[in-house]
Amino acid sequence: MATTSVAADSAEVGGRFHELQQELAPRKRAPYRLTEDITIAPVTRGQILALRRTQNDDEQMAIVLGDRYEAVEALFADRPLDEWYAFQKDLYAHLFGQGSTELPGGSQGS
Repeated sequence: MATTSVAADSAEVGGRFHELQQELAPRKRAPYRLTEDITIAPVTRGQILALRRTQNDDEQMAIVLGDRYEAVEALFADRPLDEWYAFQKDLYAHLFGQGSTELPGGSQGS
């Protein structure tokens, strides 16, 4: 049985899936570069589904940050809380669009 990414990679090149990828390519979200060593990838549908299953802010941030979670936590551990909130707001605006924290159903992380 093929995994999701393998199935997507083997999708018909001439199909609508491929066309959608091509249409979105020019405006595709770039990774969020926090530091020289910490880059956070755009969220996937799988991450969004995981976010829906939890109301815990820490779990949500771990889902969004993925394998960069520990590095980001270490970076902010001894920093003022206002810097953490500013980072969250900026990250969510980048990943989900401006105003995502103010929209009904938007992120409540900060």
